[in-house]
Amino acid sequence: MDSKKRWLSTKEVAEEYGIAINTQAQYRMRGIIPYSKINRIIRYDRYKLDEWFEKHSIDCEK
Repeated sequence: MDSKKRWLSTKEVAEEYGIAINTQAQYRMRGIIPYSKINRIIRYDRYKLDEWFEKHSIDCEK
C-alpha cells in the first residue's frame, strides 16, 4: 500500500505539485482540476491529481 497521504490541502498541492495556491483557485473556478469541497474545506485526491497530470502531459519527441 502507498504510504503517501491521499487527501491533500491546497498548501500541500502547491508544495508537492508546484501549482500555486492562486492558480489552484483559478483552475477550480474553471473546472480544470479535480477537487473535493466539504464544509468549505478544499481537498485534492492525490490519485486523481496524478491521473490529471498524466492526461495533460505532453510527450516530447526526439
